[in-house]
Amino acid sequence: MRKIAAILLTIFTGAAGVHAKDSSCISCHRSPDWFSDTSVVVAYLSGDTHLNFGIGCEDCHGGDPRIGMAEGDPTLAMDPAKGYKPPPDRTGIPAFCARCHSDIDFMKRYNPRLPTDQMALYKTSVHGKQLLESGDTKVAVCTDCHGAHGILPAADSRSKVNFRNVPRTCATCHSDPVHMAGYKTEGGRAIPVDQYEEFVQSVHGKLALEKEDQAAPVCNDCHGSHGATPPNIASVSASCGECHASNRDFFNASPHAAPWKELGYADCEQCHGSHLIMAATDKMVGVDNGALCIQCHDPGTGGYQAALTMQAGIDSLRAAIAAAEEVVHQAETKGVEGGEARFDLGAAKDNLVRVRAVVHTFDPAQVTEITSAGIKTAEAVRLTAEESLGDLRVRQIGLGISLILIMIVAFGLWRKIKQVDSRTDFTAHGG
Repeated sequence: MRKIAAILLTIFTGAAGVHAKDSSCISCHRSPDWFSDTSVVVAYLSGDTHLNFGIGCEDCHGGDPRIGMAEGDPTLAMDPAKGYKPPPDRTGIPAFCARCHSDIDFMKRYNPRLPTDQMALYKTSVHGKQLLESGDTKVAVCTDCHGAHGILPAADSRSKVNFRNVPRTCATCHSDPVHMAGYKTEGGRAIPVDQYEEFVQSVHGKLALEKEDQAAPVCNDCHGSHGATPPNIASVSASCGECHASNRDFFNASPHAAPWKELGYADCEQCHGSHLIMAATDKMVGVDNGALCIQCHDPGTGGYQAALTMQAGIDSLRAAIAAAEEVVHQAETKGVEGGEARFDLGAAKDNLVRVRAVVHTFDPAQVTEITSAGIKTAEAVRLTAEESLGDLRVRQIGLGISLILIMIVAFGLWRKIKQVDSRTDFTAHGG
């Protein structure tokens, strides 16, 4: 059995570097004869980032990996006199990892761009405070998110902290009602466990998980990672503003900003939600069924009229663009070159994109200014395309008349030739 284990060890560690080849830690934990659970070594030899950098078992655990197996006593490698330390319990894991990851000089030798403030941030997080101050070992520690012996770089799609895998990693705890039982929000309410289910249905979730868009936010983009703290109104709205800066600035200068704060409303989440954020649509603005404005503004109020005006402007712009698009398409299918029309129509569409941000000012005058300009441009494109179609029809009619005249002339010539041929006796001039 030991010979088989040695052969397998050679196969699995052939390209793993000196540490893996010569380590009695690897040999012992790889051999079922010595250690019942071989999964640690399997994970470590499957691309662990420490192994790839030449960091062996002894660099974390101490001891002397050069001895033990040859002597037939693997415990010789675990000599406290040579620095061996047993694996830490959960409360000791953050400090265990921080021995290297908080050492700037040490980390520069491997990855100068990797931050070294993870431990400091962790102490400020709800996880860190619960663990280090309250002794709650149920909260997340380093190994829960990164793994222990099979740690992979975040860029690796297999990594638990790869952007596509972060939601599922967080959901390991936060979607488990048994695990989360007893934990409360700052307001004393039970922490919900449906965040992951909502996120996967959201516009952000679909972009990140289905389209693999790395620009889409996942859990740690809004809540933080090592310094994760319970979200509050200000922090989550600030997170939204990091990506949606224009919308944030427009809202902060809007007439809603002050009353929102007085009422304790969340800026962005009040209308868009938090985890179940769906793609915004123009139907959210206005006074039709489903519009958000009428949730607060009753008919006859200034807010209701403002919503109606903004809706009318946006709907008119969309209709003008659609009408122009249809005529331009007709012209193009009939052979009219539509490059310039498409360019001008693009300007009208830019107005539509812009007004969808400016609507966060909740100022009908600003919205009307932009939609009116876009409508004017779209109308001009439509009229130009219709003129092109009219010119094309005139040319087609002219061409048809010309063809008829040509056919009449050709027919007349043919008749004349036939008449001449009938009066001419070609045999009279024969030999």
